[in-house]
Amino acid sequence: VRVVQGKEPAHLMSLFGGRPMVIYKGGASRNDGQSERAETRLFQVRANPAGDTKAVEVDPSSSCLNSSDVFLLVSSSASWMWKGKSSSLAEVKGAEYLAGILQVTPTQLEEGEEEDAFWESLGGKSDYCQVPRINNKIDAHPPRLFACSNKTGRFQMEEVPGELTQDDLAPDDVMILDTWAQVFVWIGKEAQEEEKMEAAASGKTDELQGDRAVRYMEADPAARDPRTPIVTVKQGSEPPTFTGWFLGWNHEFWNIDPLKRLMQSL
Repeated sequence: VRVVQGKEPAHLMSLFGGRPMVIYKGGASRNDGQSERAETRLFQVRANPAGDTKAVEVDPSSSCLNSSDVFLLVSSSASWMWKGKSSSLAEVKGAEYLAGILQVTPTQLEEGEEEDAFWESLGGKSDYCQVPRINNKIDAHPPRLFACSNKTGRFQMEEVPGELTQDDLAPDDVMILDTWAQVFVWIGKEAQEEEKMEAAASGKTDELQGDRAVRYMEADPAARDPRTPIVTVKQGSEPPTFTGWFLGWNHEFWNIDPLKRLMQSL
């Protein structure tokens, strides 16, 4: 069975026997050999509904933090385990196992009780996602991502399967991310004007007849609250409340040539 990174099914994750699946930045290049490890490294640890964890190395920036996850920060002088206010015990255990792999003994930090050296290692404190992913709500209403396109001549919405990844966001489409508490309309830089109009998130159907985000909620059999916020997000200007739903969000992702990104994944 071939599995794409970021789309690991639950039964594959369960094979790790309670230990985290670890994904490192960089790797071996066909031309340049093994890439060097960064002096400062940040790992995001997130558990799925079954309690199986994945640890992904992300950019060492405070903007990558998420109140719903646990992070392991390793620098040349110290290491810290940062526990988000809405993180789980499974994520803490996953970070502890990762610390053993990296052979560090991190200082335990609760969100809101950080020391100056922690923020300095991340280049300073900045905004990050503080929207809690409450487990019972996630189980009942998991986040859903839809691609909106009219390439066939007819407007269509197609759900993107599996765990959310940044690769799922197509620059030539408009995407709808439904997190239950709010709905995001993500507009790719290459999306057609018709797609933008069809998926627009004004929230007022009398002003925009093609408001698909509103129609989507109205058609939901779960009887959605009509006051649910609808937020428009443009590619390259995603706020932490949006990026926090994607494990291992890379802020430089859109600056990398798509062909080069594809070759790196092979």
